[in-house]
Amino acid sequence: MPNWDRHVFPHGRLELLAPGLWEVTGSLGRSPLPRNMQVWRAPCGGLLVHSAICLDAEGMERLDALGPVQWIVVPCPLHRADALPYRQRYPDAQVLCPSAARAKVEEVVAVDDVCERVLPELGITVHEPTGIKPFELHLVFPLEDGTKALVMTDVLFHLGSRPPSGFGGLLLKWMGSVGPLGMTRLGRRLLLEDRDQVQSYLEQLANIPSLSVLCVAHGEAVRAEVSSALREASERLGSAR
Repeated sequence: MPNWDRHVFPHGRLELLAPGLWEVTGSLGRSPLPRNMQVWRAPCGGLLVHSAICLDAEGMERLDALGPVQWIVVPCPLHRADALPYRQRYPDAQVLCPSAARAKVEEVVAVDDVCERVLPELGITVHEPTGIKPFELHLVFPLEDGTKALVMTDVLFHLGSRPPSGFGGLLLKWMGSVGPLGMTRLGRRLLLEDRDQVQSYLEQLANIPSLSVLCVAHGEAVRAEVSSALREASERLGSAR
């Protein structure tokens, strides 16, 4: 694949989070911030790639072994770096993004349709956050064991238990990006419009039945007591200034 290798940065293995849901953690150039890609297998057997990360040959072989990539979701303008290589590698897949992000995403890759129209047809529930600027959507995926996974992007981070080491980790701490599940200082500055609305919205997400996994773009997935973790994030937002 032309130019694929120049998009490949250090990354981990594609790990199973729950039946039908995988995640891999990678990096982007010199940025100290880890980034995650999620892969969901639809009931038809096709794969949905959320926030694509170019993997090495072994990683891509493992991805392709899970099923055919049919949907590539670019969740926001900040997570479009590897969208074009994926489009080139999987030309028959649909590239999707939120309607609010389409203009920015199309600066780097052609978009076939918007998440709000296509994803509900796959059984995915699409939530538009309230209280933040139009930026990203939050998706609830049905899993193969009957539970559900909530996939977010940048509204919440979860770097508390494994912040990067060295100067990069110190920089992230200074930016307020390291800590338990919650909205970072930078996120509050750039995205927050109404704190009370966001708190209420997180409480609504916490009431989704059968949530077994919460994935974010930066940090570890929450794989136990997801509803409690969302409520605690809401409380922390209320006390953060």
